[in-house]
Amino acid sequence: MGQFSMVHVDSATEAPAGWDEAGATADAGRALCGKGWLAPASVLFVALTVNLAGNARTGLWDRDEPRYATAVREMRARGDWIVPWFNDSPRYHKPILSYWLMALTTAVAGDNPYGARLPSVLAGGGTCILTWWIGRRLLGPRGGWIAGLMMAVAPIVVAESKLATTDSLLAFFLVGAQACLLTLSEGPSRRAAMLFWACLGLAFLTKGPVALALIAAAAACAWWLGWPAREVAWRLQLRLGLLAFAAIALPWYLAVLVATRGDFYRFAIGTQIVQRVTTGMEQHGGVPGYYLALSTVAFYPWSAFVPAAAFGAWKRRRTRPDLAFLLGWMVGPWLFLECLPTRLLHYYLPAYPACALLVAWMVESVASEGVPVRRWPLGRLAMGTMIVLGLAGAALLAAAGALRPGPTRPPLMLCSAILAAGTMLATIRLRQGATRRGMLSAACAWWLIMGITGGWLIPAAEEFRTSARVGRRLEALSAELGTPIVLLNYQEPGVIYAAGHPLSTVREKRDLERILDTRPELLSAVTPEERVAYSEKYALDMATIETVDGLSLTKGRTHAIELVVLRRRSEPPTRGDSTARRDPAEQPLVK
Repeated sequence: MGQFSMVHVDSATEAPAGWDEAGATADAGRALCGKGWLAPASVLFVALTVNLAGNARTGLWDRDEPRYATAVREMRARGDWIVPWFNDSPRYHKPILSYWLMALTTAVAGDNPYGARLPSVLAGGGTCILTWWIGRRLLGPRGGWIAGLMMAVAPIVVAESKLATTDSLLAFFLVGAQACLLTLSEGPSRRAAMLFWACLGLAFLTKGPVALALIAAAAACAWWLGWPAREVAWRLQLRLGLLAFAAIALPWYLAVLVATRGDFYRFAIGTQIVQRVTTGMEQHGGVPGYYLALSTVAFYPWSAFVPAAAFGAWKRRRTRPDLAFLLGWMVGPWLFLECLPTRLLHYYLPAYPACALLVAWMVESVASEGVPVRRWPLGRLAMGTMIVLGLAGAALLAAAGALRPGPTRPPLMLCSAILAAGTMLATIRLRQGATRRGMLSAACAWWLIMGITGGWLIPAAEEFRTSARVGRRLEALSAELGTPIVLLNYQEPGVIYAAGHPLSTVREKRDLERILDTRPELLSAVTPEERVAYSEKYALDMATIETVDGLSLTKGRTHAIELVVLRRRSEPPTRGDSTARRDPAEQPLVK
């Protein structure tokens, strides 16, 4: 297998030394890993059960999901499959592939949240299968199975696989590219080279240049750590590969250039690239160490073991190029993302498989030696971190259930109990030296927690979400009263998606005046504070029809949204201030 030092098995039924830890878990492991299809089938089953749980009963999450789903709806209505549109305006934020895939799945499964999320669901499952495949080549059948299960139940992986956004798709294509690089490190392969360029082209069609930057950062770091990157580069068949890459990505990029007369590129380069690398775009900044800190929770419980696994791999990187490959895959994207002022945790999603594979390597190494993980200081630290975070999380879930009566209390309490019990059981087994059984116990607990969270807890919290209910009620009132809708400051994309068609939005007083010239009464949604402020500053009468109470996910607190009929008021504002003294036509409505 080239320069890689791997755990090999001569047949699918042979296991590495030390697997016979005890009991039913070992028998189950042999049964699953002893047949070629059972291990990936079980990984895919676990992934899809949690990725699909509750999707049909959970509305789209503001703000990205409704933007993508609404854009797909408007593209279909317009018959324009080149330029995405949102609320009657071009949307240049991302390339086209995610929109195309959502259009396909919503055509099959329905124009609803379930259909819009299917591409991410399937991509998330595919990423887990690719992790299993890479792990099988590097660690043997059981190591790959454990790595795949870790990915399938990791909170950040499940969360992104349940969202109608681009990140799960990007991770799938980039992990596919990494799998091709692994194959090429073992020897020349035209198929692997062409698949690499195909994955890269699809990733570029999903999220643009960031896909190239992430794969380059991983490869460069792996090369610095000792992975044979130069040999792999020669095997990539650059000329033919670039043609394949261009054949996949170039047609749409040329088509959108013509269709938008360059506007797409001006926005994509000037805003999406330049601003993200120079400023904390859209208030998405973060302190150094942002990814490390949040990954501790988002990739729990496996995050507790990453330092020990990384340290062990670091010590062996010169003699184990496969470990250098995994280390570079984990560290390279992290270093690149830490250099950017715009920080969001899901940017690191394509690198989490490397973390899972390193932890699975550590598990296999420790189990094959027949010693407990607590033998080493970092192993004891990992166990301590797991139990502290696990019990703290269980306590927080129990407190949330106790403080918030209603339909969310039972699932919160159940998740708390499972987390506490699973953490204790995994810790006991790890202390006994049953390393694989301990990790599988944790995986089973998190499978249950993720399934309950997606299938019960989040749907039970639907009544606290505001924007979709506001959109539906505005649309119903508009049909009943014959009054058009205009959105002022409250312009959540979920309102537009729930309404089912584009809505008028205004950002300046002059825009509102222009609409009121033709329609003397309008329907809108405002907070109580906004209703008072608009009435005083802009000489508007606002009659509240009903109030929608809920939780503002963007602000993290409860709020009330009033559905109002607004019209001009003849008398001037009752209270003057600096805003009122400005030209009324220039007064901003959206702050």
